[in-house]
Amino acid sequence: MGVRNKVSKTIDNVVDYYLKNYRKMVFIPIIFVIAFASFIGYYYHVHGEPVNEGISLAGGTNIVISTNQSMSPTLIASTLGSELKQAVTVSVVKAPFSNTITGYSITVGKNVNTTVLQADLSSILKVPVNSSDSSIDFVSATLAQSSLYSSLILLGIAFVLVAAVSLFYFRSMWQAFSNVISIISDIINIVGVLDIIGFSFSTASIAGILMIMGYSADRNIILATNILKREEASMRYRLVKTIKTSLTMDAAALVTFLILFFGTTNSTLHEIAIILIIGVIFDDFTVWILNGSTQLYGLKYKEVEKEALKV
Repeated sequence: MGVRNKVSKTIDNVVDYYLKNYRKMVFIPIIFVIAFASFIGYYYHVHGEPVNEGISLAGGTNIVISTNQSMSPTLIASTLGSELKQAVTVSVVKAPFSNTITGYSITVGKNVNTTVLQADLSSILKVPVNSSDSSIDFVSATLAQSSLYSSLILLGIAFVLVAAVSLFYFRSMWQAFSNVISIISDIINIVGVLDIIGFSFSTASIAGILMIMGYSADRNIILATNILKREEASMRYRLVKTIKTSLTMDAAALVTFLILFFGTTNSTLHEIAIILIIGVIFDDFTVWILNGSTQLYGLKYKEVEKEALKV
């Protein structure tokens, strides 16, 4: 039996199991959402904010130094933090598709003198740090708050548009609600994972989340169309066809995002790639198990209602 036949057989078995157990399986994504939402709540309780805000959302100073010297980012952060008396985060900048160090990206708080910062870094790294081999960005707290509010407004508009499109196409409040809940679950899962790994959010992170919302909405609509709109062949046939399309989308998306993750040294693209990779993985749970189960349950409920009206 060829690989293609084995994959088709596996998908058939998965769909058969899914159709028999979708009501029980719905608890899997619910457990994920509850667990990650709880961690986000804990993070907020400890840090006073639901996510670790980067300088574009909270304000601060970022300096990128070009050097091939190898040094522990943790050591740089702790030493510089002691000198400046504030929290410091340090990440290594590497060449594309390589472990070769090309520099360090250092983020500090709002009130810092750039001359003192460069002098302290020169002392720590044992190399001169000046304008010729470093770049400094400063974002004021006011501008950062404005960016945060604008990002939240964009997320709200995106949710409204997804619900409106679903409601217009399917003429069903149930479908619109299911789509939005599925996307909200994706975002909770993504934010929970990123809080656990200590990811620093920026406006680029919001862009990544908006892209995942579009990707998830597309998959939700494809699945719901095959369940609710189409009537040719059996439900099993339609779900097998849909999952093959969905897996093809996942494979193409993951390959693209992994290339972006490993092939760039740009911090903005790197942040977006991380969010997209995590989002695509969790989207399978929310689209197929959460939204799919919800749609199948709603369809069964409608069929029961129709039978009752006939009687």
